[in-house]
Amino acid sequence: MSGSELPMHPSYDAQSLLNAQPVMVAVIDPASYTIQFQNETGLQRLGDLSGRSCYEAIAGCPTPCAFCKMPQALSTGEVTVNEVCLPNKQHLLVQWSKAVTHDGHTHIIETITDVTAHKRLEEAAHRAEKMEALSRLAGGMAHDINNLLTVILCASEHIAHGVMSSESAVEPVRQIHGAVDRAAELTRRLVAFSHHQMVQPCQLDLNVALNELEPQIRALAGKGISVQLVPDAKPATVLVDRQQIEHIVTVLVSNARDAMPNGGCLTLSTTADTVKEEIAREHAVKPGPYVHLVVRDTGCGIAAELQAHLFEPFFVRTGEETGRGLGLASVYGMVRQNGGFIFVASERHAGTQFTVSLPRSELVESWLPPSATPVSAGGQTILLVEDDEDVRMAVSDMLKIAGYTVRDACDGMEALQCLQTMSPPPSLVLTDVMMPRMTGPQLAKQIYALMPAVQILYMSGYTDSILEPVGGRPFAFIRKPFTAKELTRKVSENMKA
Repeated sequence: MSGSELPMHPSYDAQSLLNAQPVMVAVIDPASYTIQFQNETGLQRLGDLSGRSCYEAIAGCPTPCAFCKMPQALSTGEVTVNEVCLPNKQHLLVQWSKAVTHDGHTHIIETITDVTAHKRLEEAAHRAEKMEALSRLAGGMAHDINNLLTVILCASEHIAHGVMSSESAVEPVRQIHGAVDRAAELTRRLVAFSHHQMVQPCQLDLNVALNELEPQIRALAGKGISVQLVPDAKPATVLVDRQQIEHIVTVLVSNARDAMPNGGCLTLSTTADTVKEEIAREHAVKPGPYVHLVVRDTGCGIAAELQAHLFEPFFVRTGEETGRGLGLASVYGMVRQNGGFIFVASERHAGTQFTVSLPRSELVESWLPPSATPVSAGGQTILLVEDDEDVRMAVSDMLKIAGYTVRDACDGMEALQCLQTMSPPPSLVLTDVMMPRMTGPQLAKQIYALMPAVQILYMSGYTDSILEPVGGRPFAFIRKPFTAKELTRKVSENMKA
């Protein structure tokens, strides 16, 4: 082959090659912006747009789009790319390239890739990361605040014991208790949002639960709002803490009521469904069988720009300051803690629908905490394990006043050392859940291996996981902050005589 000869290449049908592409391809006249050719993918996705301007037919604009990079591609001869969000929320990745045909005419080849699904997954991942960061912050704050509240509550009770004869001191003590109660409720909601709440899950049919909650739901909705319960024909069984379900229903019904000040219709329904892989990825859950609890109202609706922030703690819409912005945040945390997800669909003046989706559970024999006959202190020994010194001293004083003998340890490692020297062993170990070096459940596992007869009572306002029985044994817990009366009652219930 001489130097002047060109290599021979096979002839290709360009149109067939373009039709085989999985992305949308259009050939555009740059002078008039009219579409001259579409490949098969483009025809299937957009229909036949030939002869129409690309800005009107594809983007729905009356004039060339502001995002269009076609002039740049024409002037530079380089491929230009832009990511476009259309008014219908569709995300497109558009590429423009200059092409000159054999007859000397200049064209623009526009390649369009629909990246809407990818963008939704990206946005969902970003929201999940943001909510997880907020949950860690909320949980840590709640843990520290609950410890402080426990100390305050214990100290105020000591004061009360010493000054109850003084009428001037009684009221301030009551005020302290009232303030602690309100603060504790706020921290409980923070902990719920952080999905680090201490719970006791059990098998629960949501159909049955809704029927049992019907009087409460109707009372909460109030006059002027009709309530409809539409349970699924099949059992809607989930593994969840019953108190959490009651809280979720209460918050969602209250929100629906507030959205219908002039009356309306409130519908609560359940459906069994299978969550497929794509939806599961979007909500960061496992695919499979789920039960959907739907709460729908005919109220004022929620603006689109607010819907993405509804589940954030302390997010409050105008005129709703009394709620402190923790109701929906706590619902979000409870749902996530139980392996589910929640989403909202709403239009202004057309109503709102919240959907709570929880993994469906097959009916199995559930475990329950033991029922115990309360016993008197009678010199019983308690091993108290708490890493916060102030809390440890306050709780120790409570127990001693109640007549118990108390040994204390600052963490799980020290507790195990104490157990080796205690004869007889303690009747009960009262331990915090979240501690350095060794958590409460880790300590319980070690104790049961050494002393199977010892009872374990957890105390916490925050935990990093759902507590489960150790070695098949049920557990008991008391939520911080607590009063001396609540503590001694719980200890007595779980103390082995």
